[in-house]
Amino acid sequence: MGAAGATLWLMTTNERLAEERLAAEPMPLHLPDLYIEGFRGIDNLTIPRLGRVTLLAGKNGIGKSTVLEAVVTFAAVGEPTMLAEVLLSHDERSGEVTSENARIPEWKSLFNGRKPSTIKIGKRDAPLIIANHDMSTEQIMEVMRTTQLNTLTGSPSAIPPALRITYGPIAYIAPLVPYRGVTVYPVKWHDNEESEQCLARRDRDLGHGALIRSAANLDVWTYARWDEVSENGDEDRIFDAVRIVDNEIEDIQVLGDMQSGGRRAMAKLVSARGRVPLNSRGEGAVRMFQIATALVNCKDGFLLIDEASNLLHYTVQRDFWRMVLQAAQANNLQVIATTHSWDCILGFAEAANENKDVEGVLVHLSRRGGTLRAAEYDERELAIVAEQGLEVR
Repeated sequence: MGAAGATLWLMTTNERLAEERLAAEPMPLHLPDLYIEGFRGIDNLTIPRLGRVTLLAGKNGIGKSTVLEAVVTFAAVGEPTMLAEVLLSHDERSGEVTSENARIPEWKSLFNGRKPSTIKIGKRDAPLIIANHDMSTEQIMEVMRTTQLNTLTGSPSAIPPALRITYGPIAYIAPLVPYRGVTVYPVKWHDNEESEQCLARRDRDLGHGALIRSAANLDVWTYARWDEVSENGDEDRIFDAVRIVDNEIEDIQVLGDMQSGGRRAMAKLVSARGRVPLNSRGEGAVRMFQIATALVNCKDGFLLIDEASNLLHYTVQRDFWRMVLQAAQANNLQVIATTHSWDCILGFAEAANENKDVEGVLVHLSRRGGTLRAAEYDERELAIVAEQGLEVR
């Protein structure tokens, strides 16, 4: 069923449009190369070439997930709410955690060596720049007025510095303000009206990146994406993807709502009456539902998948990557994923070799003297990996 499931990925009510898009000249990549400087555990890293789908391989703890977090930061143009999510996902919180500061990130942890300075992410010759910025007295007073910050103890000098974000014509200052146990952003000072308009246009034209962590987790975000997919009538794409790992599943419904006790994904089986929780079919089915829902929904943007092969059996790796490659091309989506699994790398190499019209790139990350380095494998080299079983991880 695996191959059939992957082949059926594009068979939807929009089949003709999807096929035309696949047959057309490939659209330019949102990020054809990647340079990272000063971001968390990365001093500097250059990846000269990314693909429509890029798989980052390397040992655990080498920095693969940090690369994904850098790209999602780039996609969000340094939006502080995204930066806060990155930090809080690592439990990077300010000081001793109490009920008052449980959601206040430790902002210095954004910077390499925890020394606030400058971060660069994106194309080397035109990166997104995030720099530490000390607010003026007038700006501090405006923040205090807007947020009623004077209800907190301490002097204005204790207010965390702001960040200055620049990307092309976009330039703005974002205060990082703790208030009543959360971090709020009441003020965003743009350098000029053009900057504000450019940021709004980028948000409209290029969807923010979605970062899927390694665990199979049907959270609020996934269910919200499912609702959008359902409204567009594209559920069959997700069913086909899930059947790659479980061909007993006929379809899936999401029941319930957050106000009345939560939501559940329920699967209808070919060989049984009624429905069963999708969770009861194993973590592989849940993981595929999670990834496929994001693939369908995240059009014209980025999808970042941490430990892509996690919870997926080695026998479905090629079909999984065939599905990802086809979906990325059809949806003008750039996918960057990570793995330390040889089975995942081999499945990716085989699928990329079969789908030569969709550019797949394998990047091996390693450290030399503490510096993160990248070695690329293009489609020709991936063919050799697939044919000869050369191990790269």
